Amino acid sequence: MRSIAFAALLLAAPAAAHASPESKAPPAKESAAKAAPNFEQMLGVIDKLFPPQPDPDPARLALARTTVQAMWPNGAYGKMMTGFMGNMFDRMMQLKASDFPDMGGKAPKATAAKDKDVSVKEAIAGEDPYFDQRMAAMRGIVDEEAGKISAIIDPRMREGLARAMARRFDTQQLGDVNAFFATPSGHALASQYMQLWLDPDTIRSIFGSVPEMMKLMPEMMQKFKAANDQFPEPPAKAKPAKE
Repeated sequence: MRSIAFAALLLAAPAAAHASPESKAPPAKESAAKAAPNFEQMLGVIDKLFPPQPDPDPARLALARTTVQAMWPNGAYGKMMTGFMGNMFDRMMQLKASDFPDMGGKAPKATAAKDKDVSVKEAIAGEDPYFDQRMAAMRGIVDEEAGKISAIIDPRMREGLARAMARRFDTQQLGDVNAFFATPSGHALASQYMQLWLDPDTIRSIFGSVPEMMKLMPEMMQKFKAANDQFPEPPAKAKPAKE
């Protein structure tokens, strides 16, 4: 049952809003100080990592803006994230203790009569009769806030994508793409392209590659070590004298 409790802790985090009234909140000034990062400095670092690019040709940029409007319509980010997270949450809620094997590859054994192989949702709902209503209310908030976030991100993503495409494709290529996107098949592809990256089959392919990639790690680390060993170690820093 430990695995179920752990999964529930990760997945039902929104229920933290139903916290015990005895819990003490940190002082307001302290919380504000910790929750107020210097965005100007952060954006300054981003500018150095990803410096502003030259303005694209205006004609190509106009065509590219038409292209990305089909690929990233209003509300695209919100729908993509709520759909992905909602579906993953639903599937995770159906997992059982036996679905969380230990590192040895064996399912954990029940340690008591109450440790039944129930789903995460059953385990939580057994202690919270309002679990479904609580999660429905939370999802309503998530959908609403995702819409607000999407309204911020969508136009910026479109402009960034348009500028990138305008530098990489000429007017003939962009015109061809737009002509295809204007067809029923092209419109279907454009409107679903971003969601394809979060499709279960795509995610499975990514994680399915991990075991093979891990096999490459020992040789890669040896190469790194051999490259590093070609050069003397940097001199050790002198320890400051004690007063």
